[in-house]
Amino acid sequence: MIVDMRLRPPIPGFARSTLYQAGPKTSHPDFPVEPSVGQCSLPLLISEMDAAGVAVGVVPGRYSMEPFGIVSNDELATLFADHPGRFVGFMGLDLGWPMQRMLDEIDARVGTPGFRGVALEPTISADASFCGMNDKRLYPIYEACVKHGVPVSVTLSAVLQAFTKRPYEHSNPVQAYQVAIDFPGLDIVIAHAAYPWVMEMIGVCLTCPNVWLSPDLYLTNVFPGAQEYAKAAATYLPRRTLFGTGYPAKPFKPMIDAYAAWGWPQDVVAAILGGNAARLLRLADQ
Repeated sequence: MIVDMRLRPPIPGFARSTLYQAGPKTSHPDFPVEPSVGQCSLPLLISEMDAAGVAVGVVPGRYSMEPFGIVSNDELATLFADHPGRFVGFMGLDLGWPMQRMLDEIDARVGTPGFRGVALEPTISADASFCGMNDKRLYPIYEACVKHGVPVSVTLSAVLQAFTKRPYEHSNPVQAYQVAIDFPGLDIVIAHAAYPWVMEMIGVCLTCPNVWLSPDLYLTNVFPGAQEYAKAAATYLPRRTLFGTGYPAKPFKPMIDAYAAWGWPQDVVAAILGGNAARLLRLADQ
């Protein structure tokens, strides 16, 4: 089973964001976008997933700065209800909400169809007072995730900082270290694997057994430094590395082929393409 850990389908919140606008930052001719991107077609996207063998798409909620904007949890709930088992995801939280409202949202969504964790983007939050995931104001959220037994996914990358004109250094993944130490029972996924802070990200994963490496589109040989992610995946992190396309940024089959081309043993390929995500998200329970 192949599980795409970073899939942003053309539902309204994503479709009106910069993700569906052509741009040069991560495009590459070896990875042309899927036809469904230009057409903003969810049925066509599902057909493309079928053709590539992608069984499950993991969709993050989002309450962030423009040009990324909002993908509401109600919107995700509709997607999950309309396509049970095909899409699951992480609820988003608006860091401008009162903390009790955020905790109530977690309590209300966990256990409902499709919601498998919490997504945070503190470095590009609409509330610019947040600079990183190690802000102690976020700790009650982590406590709630531990209570419910669900992971947290935090998006870090310099590209996000550039799009939002927020400080580059806020994408450094060393911020995950103290959170992982303070919450050893919390599974932490770093979406985009904090690219291009490759060695820093690997270092955090090596020292913190509850941090997961999720490079998605950056684990291809067209990105400088990707070979270090691949080496870590093959040696120390075969059970904590996750596959993702970053759709709509990258197409399904070429990304699957790119991951498989790193020369990992077949059992490692199977784990990274889907087994690890299925275990993390408890997909067997759905």
